[in-house]
Amino acid sequence: MTLNTSKPARILVIDDSLTVRAVISDYLEDAGYVIETADTGEEAWAMICNNPPDLIISDWSMPGLSGIGLCRRIRADPALEHIYFLLLTAREEISDLILGLDTGADEFITKPINREELRARIRAGLRLRQLTQSLMEVNQQLHARNELLASLALIDPVTGVLNRRALETGLPGLLLQVGDHQAEVFHNSQYFLYYRYLSIWLIQLDQFDEQMVAYGTEVATQLVQIVARRLQSNCLPGSLLYYYGDATFACITPGLDSKRTSEFGEVLRQAIAANPIKLPSGAQVLVTVSLGGNIASPDGTLDQDILLKQAEQCLIQARIAGHNRTRLFEGKHP
Repeated sequence: MTLNTSKPARILVIDDSLTVRAVISDYLEDAGYVIETADTGEEAWAMICNNPPDLIISDWSMPGLSGIGLCRRIRADPALEHIYFLLLTAREEISDLILGLDTGADEFITKPINREELRARIRAGLRLRQLTQSLMEVNQQLHARNELLASLALIDPVTGVLNRRALETGLPGLLLQVGDHQAEVFHNSQYFLYYRYLSIWLIQLDQFDEQMVAYGTEVATQLVQIVARRLQSNCLPGSLLYYYGDATFACITPGLDSKRTSEFGEVLRQAIAANPIKLPSGAQVLVTVSLGGNIASPDGTLDQDILLKQAEQCLIQARIAGHNRTRLFEGKHP
């Protein structure tokens, strides 16, 4: 909860003595604070959970839930632990003060209560709370910004799809889910979907260097962006598309055997070759892609470097064969 400095601070006073509650309320109300009271720790706890105050003044010794016990509950609750807690006590033993501090009390007020001392301690406590809340908000903003930066670090800024770093960090986890397991299991409190096959296609724009020379870098970049959008539109629901670099994409899809992987590769190839790409300038460019593929399965290797290397070799073979072709690695995947 953020302390709103535009509104009077809300202070909860807890004491089983009506006289003490009345004295403290009188001392503080004319200072502009909103005062709420409770005569037991349990009543106070219910009020705190329903609408947390900005600051709490609680008597140490009360029947039932004591001030120390209430403080302990508050500090154990992440949503409440930042409330400033001031203990009211007649105890002066050092051991008692240490106990209060160890429990989580922020400050003490000794009886009998001095009006000016009480006000001064409350002003200091509210300033500290405001500072704490401001620091928490800054930390939350930094955390959100770091999460955003982390997610952006996995996105290729040109194509808008996942980048190679995302592939290299994510593929090991996908490969761990390849195996002869039941479809859905729980493992270490996490949900896993297992599949027997993991399809890998590397997709490269044909004659991209020549197109860059002929049309220029700006047009070549537009071609890559449009190819990325076409591939995304034709991917299967479970597919992940990555920009691999050098006008090359990687498409990872779980659950496809050899036959279905070949068919899917043809779908991707035809999605690019079937229609010329119309550029924003109005010009049309015929673009094709070559594909090299591989399949991870329990019958073959699950080493990502080997799988990608084999797919790269198939991509080279497709290009040597004349471009606009698919080549799937012939390994141990029925």
